[in-house]
Amino acid sequence: MAIYHCSTKTVNRSSGRTAVASSAYRAGEKLEDERTGLTHDFTRKDGVAHSEILSNLDIEIDRGELWNLAEKTENRKDARTAREWVIALPDELDADQRKDLAKEFATALVDRYGVIADLAIHEPSKGGNDKNHHAHIMLTTRKAELDPDNKLILTTKADIELSNTKRKSLDMSTTQEEIKAIRTKWADLANHALEKAGHSEKIDHRSYADQNNGLQATIHEGTKVTQLRRQGINTEISRFNDNVTQHNAKHLNQQQQQKESVLQRGLNRVDQGFEQWQKNQESKRLELERQAEIQRQQKLEHQQAERANRKASQDLDQGGMSL
Repeated sequence: MAIYHCSTKTVNRSSGRTAVASSAYRAGEKLEDERTGLTHDFTRKDGVAHSEILSNLDIEIDRGELWNLAEKTENRKDARTAREWVIALPDELDADQRKDLAKEFATALVDRYGVIADLAIHEPSKGGNDKNHHAHIMLTTRKAELDPDNKLILTTKADIELSNTKRKSLDMSTTQEEIKAIRTKWADLANHALEKAGHSEKIDHRSYADQNNGLQATIHEGTKVTQLRRQGINTEISRFNDNVTQHNAKHLNQQQQQKESVLQRGLNRVDQGFEQWQKNQESKRLELERQAEIQRQQKLEHQQAERANRKASQDLDQGGMSL
């Protein structure tokens, strides 16, 4: 059964994350962070089925140059340097169909906000049966343009990054409503792809309470039953329908939790792997600094010893000459 998942989060310096490191990890590439001086090498990472940069600009965009530019454009210590969308790709589709669907959604985001998208499609874990095909789509938080020399520049903040106060002054909906619209867009695109591929399965961005689609059919309540309900009088039909509603709500809730748990486990492995890599990188950096300090001290001690030896030799030579 197709799983609905469409969530968004941001890459913030305040949380210790960088857009360069995040992109390298999701795309399984080796990127150098010019701002921090660190090199992030994830070329041995498994499970990256496809990665691609998408934009409306008629130039070829290098992944490393893009995210280093995103980092350089922001001056604040707590700056937001990227926004990420994570979507679950229907297992009912084949690899090419999933790629086309992910690209279509990423392109829709590019068109909507005038930004650049960095798409990475991940496969389910090896040996697993969770079928959690999913995609990470990193967006620049600023609009992308070309300067007079046809070079890439990032300009003003994208609409979705504006505060609700600013959005209200521009007669825009709230950020929450904007995100809801994107989630609806994803459901529409995914359902169209499923239908085009000949599948009857559908996903729905709404909560199950909003969908009101019971797993067990209820009995039609005629005018008399409805009138009695309004008077607070239960009938055999109304009691049956109430029980069905409760049963379906419980079943759907358990089903949704199970599906989300499967997907979340896969996504958690991505985040945990990245966090562990960051810890390892920090340990390596501290060890390199310690070794460099030891070498510096040894070199300093060696230089001091050489100066002492030269001075002692000079003193002996001067003493011999005075005799």
